[in-house]
Amino acid sequence: MSIYSNSSASYAMRCIKMMELLLMDGDELKDPELFEKALLLVEETRRSGVEKLRKEESKRLSLAAGLLLRYAFLSVNELSLYNKIEVTAKGKPFLRSNEYFFSLSHSGEVAICAFSDGPVGCDIEKHREKVPEKRKKIFSSHEENIFQTLDESEQIPFFFQLWTSKESSTKLIGKGISYPFESFTVMDSQEAKGCINLEGRQLFLKSFQIENYTISLSAETPEFPREIKFLACSALMKN
Repeated sequence: MSIYSNSSASYAMRCIKMMELLLMDGDELKDPELFEKALLLVEETRRSGVEKLRKEESKRLSLAAGLLLRYAFLSVNELSLYNKIEVTAKGKPFLRSNEYFFSLSHSGEVAICAFSDGPVGCDIEKHREKVPEKRKKIFSSHEENIFQTLDESEQIPFFFQLWTSKESSTKLIGKGISYPFESFTVMDSQEAKGCINLEGRQLFLKSFQIENYTISLSAETPEFPREIKFLACSALMKN
C-alpha cells in the first residue's frame, strides 16, 4: 500500500514518549481455524462482542482490532493491563489507570489501532464512489461552502478527510458519533486544519491516505507517528 500523510506540526508542546498506529488486513482471518485461535487470545469483552456480531466481515474486523490492541500492550511488556480494559456506556474501551490510551477503528477490509501514553483518537474509512447524502449532518456551514467550490474528483478525498478527522476527534473526547459533527470545523480549504479546539481542549490532527482509505488521528500533541506499522496476523498471534 502507498501512503500519503498530511499534518501541520510546527507547534511547541510537551513531548509524549510514544504513539503508534497499527494496521491489519482483516481478511487474513477468513481461515476458520486461524479465526478460532485468534478469538482465544483477545480479552473477554472483545471476544463476547465478536461472537454477538452477525456478519462474518464484522466479526473479522472486530477481532483484528482486538489483536492489534493486544499486540500494542505486548510491545510495551504490559499484557496484564490488556486484560483490565473496561468499556464506557458509549462503547469506548479504556484503562481506568490512564497508563495508556488507545483507539480502534475499522472499515472495508482493514482494522487499525492507535496506541499512546497520551489521549488519542483514530478513524479509518474506505472511500465510496459518491459522497454520502448525510454530509449535511456532518459539514459545518464553512465546510459546505468549501465543498461547493470543489471539482467532483476533489470532493471524495475532502469528504473522507473531514469525516475521519471529526470522528477521531470526537472519539478522543469520549463522545464519538453521538457528537454533532456540524457544530465544529476541521477543514481549512481542501486540507484539514493542523489543530482545533473542541470542548475546551486543543486537539491536533493528522491524516494518512492509503490507496482508497483515509485514516485520521487526533491527539493533544502534534507528535504523531511518521508511518503506519502494517502487521501480519502471524505477528499478532504470538504470546
